[in-house]
Amino acid sequence: MAQKVMKYFGRTTDFRGNTLWELVSDLPNWGVGRLLIRNMFQRYPEPCYMRILKVQSVDEQPGEIRKVRVTVEKTWRGVTQPKPVEIYSTSYKADYELVPQSEEAKYLNNNNKVQPVVLPTKIDLPPLLRELVSEETGNPNPQMKVHYKLTHNKLARLAKDGEKPTINFELGVGQPKPVSAKLYEGLL
Repeated sequence: MAQKVMKYFGRTTDFRGNTLWELVSDLPNWGVGRLLIRNMFQRYPEPCYMRILKVQSVDEQPGEIRKVRVTVEKTWRGVTQPKPVEIYSTSYKADYELVPQSEEAKYLNNNNKVQPVVLPTKIDLPPLLRELVSEETGNPNPQMKVHYKLTHNKLARLAKDGEKPTINFELGVGQPKPVSAKLYEGLL
């Protein structure tokens, strides 16, 4: 007897769970006060979760996936955002799970936080641009100033005067991966 062959069509997905509408529609008081997790964010060692503050249903559009407008207090990688966040555009994704009340303490008592990143205020120019600028200005090692827009959900900042950055950016060819090292033999 021949074995049955299954073929899958379409794109694969990494989502596991339910849409927000499927979760909050069955809960009393629309789940206000309960914790949600998004499975995509569980790859980080720091806790990522959301506490539901307000739920607002949205009229169902024919031919579209059901969405819901949910205001949450978001904790991202151990840092709670200062303002509530509204989830609407991603509420259709089947990637949300409701945290059982018996496991909520595990998320709330986890004190791991992501370490802040300190960026340098100036970095080297790319090699060709460095040569052009050094010819024009006479400066043998010109550097460009780093511009970084600081927002509430970014965990990096520019170094202050006298502070050492935690990340250094070095421009160059770099070292090839072991798989492609043979392509660079005799060049580096």
